[in-house]
Amino acid sequence: MRGTKLAARYAKALFDFALELNKVDEIFQDVNLIDKTFKENSELCHIINMPIVKTDKKIAIIDQIFQSQISEITSNYLKLILKKGRETQIDVICSEFVKLYKKNKNIITLKITSADTLPQTTINILVEKVKEFTQANIQVELVINPSIIGGYKLHFNDYFIDSSIKGSLDKLRKDLIDKSYQVNF
Repeated sequence: MRGTKLAARYAKALFDFALELNKVDEIFQDVNLIDKTFKENSELCHIINMPIVKTDKKIAIIDQIFQSQISEITSNYLKLILKKGRETQIDVICSEFVKLYKKNKNIITLKITSADTLPQTTINILVEKVKEFTQANIQVELVINPSIIGGYKLHFNDYFIDSSIKGSLDKLRKDLIDKSYQVNF
């Protein structure tokens, strides 16, 4: 990912400052709003990233958009990023800040991919099992992907569990291909 090291430093600076002021949750909400706004408005992203547009104009645009929606700390921080010419890194800085927040709050994201909507009881069981395994707070992300045919896939931290029918068929196909020719059969 481009500029991750630099973005991580900027995010860590904001996170440490938020911790110091005991405003981590408030600034986390601000960062999410900024990230969402930039992701949903490609024109805004394009204008802010244009080198032709002067920094003062960019700051005025940001002020108009986030005027009363974000805290003064976050607003000043965003202006600092613009003044330093790091506006192309805003999305990565936001992502890095979210990672720091989740690490601090012991939150992991459990991505559950299924062919169809899973019953809430099944989701609760999966969440409890992962919570028991990780001793962390779980944030669930549900994804529907009909190509897995049935079952589900779980992804959290560096773990990937494939309990889908497609995964089982792929494994069976691989086993049959690998063992189809044996000497002295």
